[in-house]
Amino acid sequence: MSMLFERVSYLKGLAEGLEIEKNSKEGKLLKEIISVLEDIVYELDDIQENVDEIDEFVEALSDDVADIEETLEDYDDEFDSFECPDCGEEILIAEEEFDDNGCAEIVCPGCGNEFVVCDEDECDSCCGCGCDDDEDEDDDMEEIDEVESE
Repeated sequence: MSMLFERVSYLKGLAEGLEIEKNSKEGKLLKEIISVLEDIVYELDDIQENVDEIDEFVEALSDDVADIEETLEDYDDEFDSFECPDCGEEILIAEEEFDDNGCAEIVCPGCGNEFVVCDEDECDSCCGCGCDDDEDEDDDMEEIDEVESE
């Protein structure tokens, strides 16, 4: 902004150097133009200060949001998400609730349905929890039998 202040001051000096009478029409016009330019420069300076303050505030908020996101990501890693097969409600289960086979019996807080879920990372396909691993193989075999019989 200092460059604009300097330029307006320079114009003011040039106008004074023209030795135009301040009470003439031209003198009044020139004086008013320079006065308006000075006001604009002061307003722009105030606006720039406000923008700088807002930038600092937004940067601080951005840092806070990043910290919150990091905390939530860490929190999210501690839970597995499952969907109730009856009502579709999302259920979060802590990793320590899974048994040695990677399965957990849960009750849906939405509908009260009891069902077993398996942690995909630890689930053995023969754990008896009702996961789709064995059923998918049976479905595939049925589809093959149907295709062969046609």
